[in-house]
Amino acid sequence: MEEPFLLRDKELQLPSKATWQTNQLTVELKKVSRLAAPMAIVTIAQYLLPVISVMVAGHAGELQLAGVALATSFTNVSGFSIMYGLVGALETLCGQAYGAKQYEKLGTYTYSAIASNFSICFLISILWIYIDKLLISLGQDPHISRVAGSYAFWLIPALFAQAIVIPLTRFLLAQRLVLPLLYSSLTTLLFHIPVCWTLVFVFGLGSNGAALAISMSFWFYAVILSCYVRFSSSCQKTRGFVSGDFVSCVKQFFRYGIPSAAMTCLEWWLFEILILCSGLLPNPKLETSVLSICLTTENLHYVISSGVGAAVSTRVSNKLGAGNPQVARVSVLAGLCLWVVEAAFFSTLLFSFRNIIGYAFSNSKEVVDYVADLSPLLCLSFILDGFTVVLNGVARGSGWQHIGAWNNIVAYYLVGAPVGIYLAFSRELHGKGLWCGVVVGSTVQAVILAIVTASMNWKEQAEKARKRIVSTENGLA
Repeated sequence: MEEPFLLRDKELQLPSKATWQTNQLTVELKKVSRLAAPMAIVTIAQYLLPVISVMVAGHAGELQLAGVALATSFTNVSGFSIMYGLVGALETLCGQAYGAKQYEKLGTYTYSAIASNFSICFLISILWIYIDKLLISLGQDPHISRVAGSYAFWLIPALFAQAIVIPLTRFLLAQRLVLPLLYSSLTTLLFHIPVCWTLVFVFGLGSNGAALAISMSFWFYAVILSCYVRFSSSCQKTRGFVSGDFVSCVKQFFRYGIPSAAMTCLEWWLFEILILCSGLLPNPKLETSVLSICLTTENLHYVISSGVGAAVSTRVSNKLGAGNPQVARVSVLAGLCLWVVEAAFFSTLLFSFRNIIGYAFSNSKEVVDYVADLSPLLCLSFILDGFTVVLNGVARGSGWQHIGAWNNIVAYYLVGAPVGIYLAFSRELHGKGLWCGVVVGSTVQAVILAIVTASMNWKEQAEKARKRIVSTENGLA
């Protein structure tokens, strides 16, 4: 009769599944946090480069500010958003290759992305050369359009620099080399501030100097990252180039890059449509100013939460490539835990200072009060966007960007945008109605992503990751 009790005692000493999951979640929280915190700073530093140029150019005159704002919006929509979106393919390819210990693939994937981006940059730059004529034909003020066209022209070198910087960023992130990214981004930001001020005011180049400063800073950034990749021992195994795999890597880059670009661009473009619609409201100056303030605040929060999304994407892709789907699943839970903390902190902070945050952008009490009125909706956007950023990271890390792209079409363009336009114009809620549409679209996006992620077969995703790497080895796409 003693033997069963002995067996039961031994069983009690073994860790249960719940205990293992709790321990693994704690471990993943630490690992995801170590990636997320530096990447949040990296994304903020990159975001501040054009923001600083806009701020400096604004002091050169009202016409300069209007032209720079118009050019920034146009170049983001037609160029930079496409670059950022396409390179999302490397979060799948490089991350899973590194997890599978196919180190030589990382360099080939990255070089193929840079080469592909350069060809696209040539096409985009042709559009930017004639941006002033395009804007005038669309009914924009000729003087503002000429300033915008000149600004966009001097941003063309920055576009080509981004074709190098963004792939190298994903290349290093896939290997969890975030400290070089942190140091290089902060160094570039410190380089940019005096260069921008000198070109605008010392040399008297105005808005053109602000654009040239962005181009110089991004090329400075590209040189730093390139030197690190070329000479650092950390990249010794991964910076190689396999010429026989180049064509198949280009095919795979576009296979995952196009839907990834659709994911990014569809979301960016919605907010540009929002600003355009605000100009059609009864008090366009007030509505556009307030929505621009809300959009700027939202973007600042978005780049912070993007650090968590990038960290989750890296962990998920690495673990799927390594054939460890259970840990990939726990990484998602860890990312969601960080989202809860981050969203609660920033939404509480915004709501607490809702009555004064508008003064950071305007001295008009009407604008400040309107921003305070929209703050509860903006807090909801903080919560929803943080959630979707994490799950979009899962999408990129797993390789199902196409689902994310279709999700954005349904959520934002079939649901969110129509609801916002209806509330703004038919129900006369104006700017609040437009932002309600954004919240509704984000809610639909979050629900669909949650359902897809919850129903995901992680073992199957790991098998697909392995086939993805093998297909490149065999010259297939």
